[in-house]
Amino acid sequence: MPINDSAAGGTYYQPFERAYAGETEDGTPVYVYVPVGALEGVVGVHSLDPAFDHDGTDEFVPCAENSADDYLLTQDQVDYIGDALADQILAVNEEHFGDLGAAASGSDALVTLVYNVQDDSYYDCTVSSYTAGYFAPEYLSAESLGMNVMVLDAFDWANRVGEDPDAAPWSDGDPANDRPELYEGVVAHELEHMLMNYSDAGELSWVDEGLADMAAFLNGYDMTGSHLTYQQVFHRETSLTRWGGGLENYGASFSYFLYLWEQAGGNGDGSLEPDLGYDDTAGDLLIKLIFAEQADGMVGVQNAIDAYNAETGDDLASAEELFKDWAVAMKLDDEGSSRWDLENFDLGADSGGWTIDLANDVFWDDRGSYRGAQPDAKWDRLKNRPGTTALPFGVSYETFRNPGPQVSLEFDGEATTTIEDHSGDGQHWWAGYESQTDHVLGLDAEITGGETVTFWNWHFIEEGWDYGFVEALVGGDWVTLEVTLAGSDPEVVVSTDEDPHGNNTEGNGITGTSGGVYFVDEPAYVQYEVTVPDGATDVQFRYSTDAAYLDTGWFIDEIAVDGMSARVTPEIDPVSEEPDWVLIEGKQINQWVVQVISTCDLTPGVDSAFEITDDADNYVYRFEGDTNGDISTGALDTRCANGNTADFFAVISNLATGELTVLDADYDFDVVNLGAKGRR
Repeated sequence: MPINDSAAGGTYYQPFERAYAGETEDGTPVYVYVPVGALEGVVGVHSLDPAFDHDGTDEFVPCAENSADDYLLTQDQVDYIGDALADQILAVNEEHFGDLGAAASGSDALVTLVYNVQDDSYYDCTVSSYTAGYFAPEYLSAESLGMNVMVLDAFDWANRVGEDPDAAPWSDGDPANDRPELYEGVVAHELEHMLMNYSDAGELSWVDEGLADMAAFLNGYDMTGSHLTYQQVFHRETSLTRWGGGLENYGASFSYFLYLWEQAGGNGDGSLEPDLGYDDTAGDLLIKLIFAEQADGMVGVQNAIDAYNAETGDDLASAEELFKDWAVAMKLDDEGSSRWDLENFDLGADSGGWTIDLANDVFWDDRGSYRGAQPDAKWDRLKNRPGTTALPFGVSYETFRNPGPQVSLEFDGEATTTIEDHSGDGQHWWAGYESQTDHVLGLDAEITGGETVTFWNWHFIEEGWDYGFVEALVGGDWVTLEVTLAGSDPEVVVSTDEDPHGNNTEGNGITGTSGGVYFVDEPAYVQYEVTVPDGATDVQFRYSTDAAYLDTGWFIDEIAVDGMSARVTPEIDPVSEEPDWVLIEGKQINQWVVQVISTCDLTPGVDSAFEITDDADNYVYRFEGDTNGDISTGALDTRCANGNTADFFAVISNLATGELTVLDADYDFDVVNLGAKGRR
């Protein structure tokens, strides 16, 4: 099997042997493979022993503190995992999501590899999290194995396999270490990714990962722990819709889809607990429609809600309205509320003891918590005010106590955020924002070989994983071209032949940040050039992404052949019939929302259009920004927010829309004390 090292880079080949063979009720073969010799011990077993180093020539050295005892595997454990997959997980996942297909070889067998995955924690002893499993789409392809393969890590199976590991034959004798059914949940999660790859390979990670966590939940596995913990602690640093790959991103995506499942009725029989069966109604139906929808991201979620409402006759709110409600629910988590609660979790107890309030107060040192009146001189100097940059579909929570008898929140948000084109004519070509795709922009010019093609480009491409290529057609084959900084002397090569993760096998890939250092500098428009080889008849630009994280991508402007402007033509996707590259202004429209949460009525005697109440005496005031990004709450009677325990909360979000939806946006707001009579 080809194994990719996600931390050190590089691919090596590891022999595996079959440790389990079974089949599902409908006859799908289910296999589990382990490194050769793994069931006889750990020390000296390649891809299991934590001291194993597949490349002793690089600077990456396995962490010496990792104990071989933590990677013991037994036949009983492997049989248990195999049976769980064959007897339950595959059936539950296929019913709730979609069918497992046949890979390139024609086999529909489901293979699980178990080994010690090389990740950051493999080499760095200070890293506490690890890769518990993954799905690699390349295994399905004819160029690789052509088989349905997913991976489980071998760490600590003694405490992480079984409903009650302490009572299992493999118990380590210490129930305090137990994390029951962790690997069963990982199997369900990674299997959803495989099913999604057959259904909609280009789906955005935040949707795919959220549904993958839902797969573990719908299988009845415990989903408390790190994902929810990190979401509560790093809530302000997390965008729902721009995947960052952190545990907090998993927590946000999962809790959002769980909230949708519950609000749509869960199982449909009045129960909001998973029953392992698919009921073709209520939350089960909604989740399946989201999975099957071919449009990506929030657009796809909205399409699924529309289809759900049409099919059921229900009137479920829009994806954006549900996001606003979810943002409130993650703060309140009020068990008495049918609107602002996660029925399946008690945040705090089920998120490692953390809540948003506790995280702001303790972890972030009283961040966004204000006591007393906030005159301008004080407000502008507060050290505990969070930054005023919003992530798309992120949430910032700020707390006010004893602010004065009446206040108004005056908000000024950036109306649009734009990646400006280079030419100044207002438009440039963008390769799009889609996982696991190759988007092609063809050069519409006569090519005979020897030409110099220059182009201005702005790129923020996941370094080492995603790549842009300039290619020439030579003898019927597309070959990549070395890319240099235009006009540089001596010549500066900006493309790379390095291939740490098998995504730059052709070489000459463009990756990282244009004009700067990846994740340090802001991207800038820079002019690149290539020399077309002799015998070439065509040139194209290709943007290639893998199955997970995405950055903003690749923009191109002002293409010239030997100094003469050249036209380009994007390929058309045969499925969506949409062009691969799009000509856009590069503009994101910022839709600002400020919600004020209180346990008392801040507008007594007034029933306004922006006031929402529930069945638990919570008051939410929802204010939408105008076209300039401005919001004024008007007078809020905050006398009820006085005392040692009374307060109200401001919840700030940007529901970005437009051509781009993945950019940060700036805002500012003031707390205006209006005095007892509503005057400034």
